[in-house]
Amino acid sequence: MNRFMFGFCVTILSAMLWPSLPTAQLTPILVVIGVLILKRAPLISGVVLAVAWSAFYAQLVFSWDDQSIDLGQPVTGEIISLVNQNSDWVSMDFRLLDHNSTNSWPKKIRLSWKKAPKLAQGEIWGLVIKPKPITSVLNQGGYNQQKLLLSRHIISKGNVISGERIKASDSLRNKLLQTLKPTLETLANGDLILALLLGDRSLLDAERWHALRVTGAGHLVAISGLHLSVVGAWVFVTLSKFLNLISPCVGRRNLMLAAASSAVACCIYAYLAGFALPTIRALTMLLLLVFLTLLNRYSSSWERLLFALFLILVIDPFSCLSAGFWLSFSALSIILLTLQARPIPVADEPSSLHKRVWLKLSLFWAIQWRLSLGLGLLQAVLFGGLTLYGILFNFIFVPWFSLLVIPAAIFTFVIWGLGLTAGFNLSVLFELVDKTLWPVTQALDLFVVLPGAWLPISDHMMLALFFLLCGLWLMAKLKSVQWKIISSLLLLPFILSLMFRWGLASKDHWQVHLLDVGQGLSVVIERGQHGLIYDTGARYGQTFSYAERVVVPFIRARGITEVDYLVLSHGDNDHAGGASRLISAFPEVKLMTDIPEYAGINCRPKTIIWQRLRVEILAPDVIEKSNNGSCVVKVSDEYHQVLLTGDIESRAEHALLGLGDKLNSELLVAPHHGSRTSSTSEFIRLVSPELVLFPSGFNNRYGFPKPDVLRRYQDHGSEHLISGREGQISVIFNRGERDIRTYRANLAPFWYNRLFEFGQNDNPE
Repeated sequence: MNRFMFGFCVTILSAMLWPSLPTAQLTPILVVIGVLILKRAPLISGVVLAVAWSAFYAQLVFSWDDQSIDLGQPVTGEIISLVNQNSDWVSMDFRLLDHNSTNSWPKKIRLSWKKAPKLAQGEIWGLVIKPKPITSVLNQGGYNQQKLLLSRHIISKGNVISGERIKASDSLRNKLLQTLKPTLETLANGDLILALLLGDRSLLDAERWHALRVTGAGHLVAISGLHLSVVGAWVFVTLSKFLNLISPCVGRRNLMLAAASSAVACCIYAYLAGFALPTIRALTMLLLLVFLTLLNRYSSSWERLLFALFLILVIDPFSCLSAGFWLSFSALSIILLTLQARPIPVADEPSSLHKRVWLKLSLFWAIQWRLSLGLGLLQAVLFGGLTLYGILFNFIFVPWFSLLVIPAAIFTFVIWGLGLTAGFNLSVLFELVDKTLWPVTQALDLFVVLPGAWLPISDHMMLALFFLLCGLWLMAKLKSVQWKIISSLLLLPFILSLMFRWGLASKDHWQVHLLDVGQGLSVVIERGQHGLIYDTGARYGQTFSYAERVVVPFIRARGITEVDYLVLSHGDNDHAGGASRLISAFPEVKLMTDIPEYAGINCRPKTIIWQRLRVEILAPDVIEKSNNGSCVVKVSDEYHQVLLTGDIESRAEHALLGLGDKLNSELLVAPHHGSRTSSTSEFIRLVSPELVLFPSGFNNRYGFPKPDVLRRYQDHGSEHLISGREGQISVIFNRGERDIRTYRANLAPFWYNRLFEFGQNDNPE
């Protein structure tokens, strides 16, 4: 094993856990040290040069001066991809071409355009834009947008004010895409065909993505190792047989011609796929194999894997931020481990054809169940759930794709392209490819409705399962009884998790989580496996809601199995927009609200005992539709008190003053996000909070919380935290103790989760 490459790769991968990246000023010193010790200590040299390269690369990517953008003048750039489209908005990735910050490195930004004209990938546009930071909401179990954007080198977001098309796309791939896409849109499985041929997954809707996730079949439509291997193998075998038939040769000429042609075919396919990260990874491996074959040099599978990993991380150190990166290399590692344990049978070993076929089938089965188990666990870590039917689906349809679907799609595409060149429209041929996918879609529709198709799994249970499997594997492999006993200690986290699930753990502690839902409010109170939700965050259009994107994943990640109450403080979108989604996810939930369309417990003053906590509705005395009609709730035990106030303003605060000391609370979720219309001095004095949490979006257009409001709380001696800056804020109460954890500082304090404050933000939503 090349120790230099190993040290380099391990160091770059460990950057996933770094709290910050090294400064670029250290790069020259680190390069000198790395070069000087290269021969004597290649492993350490790889580590040092990896740190230097990550620092320099980060400087290239992040060097961005948004202040030089004139908000009234257009910037020129190319549409890289159309990320999302609906009736009102188009989201796209845009590469700047004429901005001064592109001199050192091409700059990419994620743009949203309301009521946009017809756009196409590869077009050149002049756009008047309003840039803003990539900082996004961060919560346990939730979608980490800023991490995804960084993995794609997108360092700013923005809104399009106006634009003018400068040049149509002249890329062959984009022309093929624009020509083929309308045809495939009419086919039942056109979305899958387009993804297989050109790596474009824009036709895949949410329902299809859910089915692919549930069956663990997402890799079948992401052009990677499987697809390139099939194309390369078919070209190699076909051309080898053809050359041996027309021009038999004793030497290696035919082998080299077939191998080189196979490599060219794979490169063309990778180009058509848009050179996506999984495609580049697989192409690197295949080209390396062909290169070594042409040199007649032996190399182990692990050596090729390490070299491919090294090249990918040299080209793009940020690629390890992508989930696809880990899925792809984990799959390759599992396959190599299986082949190492069970080598492929050769022709003369054994002589029986029946036995050779059986051995190959058993090897295929061994690879499939290991892939399903290993990637299933990894997907659980990445996406928060397990699929039970992935092993069966892949066992059936990986051969189906390899032997029928992919060859049929590629062959039809080539015939269609030749016909297009000659002036003939042969689009009807794609109906044959569509029919080869009929069994696949039928299986997807069946598996997605089977019981237990997708099992959400909490973060702590996922970690416990990981240790359990490691412990069982070591106990099976190790021969020493002493080491078996030591390995059995890895089973303890799983046992303790089960004890907690069965209610054997202490119930003295409870937690309050202020979720980061932009300029909105959602609070989850957790005790044991039970939850109470106060407000849901906003909903935008028909496709986006913070309830679905943040609240439900958070509850799954925390292992909360029973959501007993949902309190909707009032009807504003930023507080109750996701109510229907939460009711759908938790149909047994009891509602507390005065919103007419949601029948439930009203918000007249009353007291409910929930999980040994006292839940008191303090106001309003009468139904009121304005902010002052917000349902004010106090949750307490004998040691701690939490006051949830919704959007009440000064008039409602004044009415609450009559409660006297009953209003006193250790923790206050600030009224109306920190607006000047709330948080009067008298109210602060009577509540007397030790800790104030502000549910305010980062860099929000209202400027919440207002500076003078912050000063009033500070003058009173209250500590404060803001969800938009901290991400999720969790306060853990345990008898007389209080512990505070925030996403950016404690739960995931990594460099890619920090605040990115450059750019302007007119509206965080």
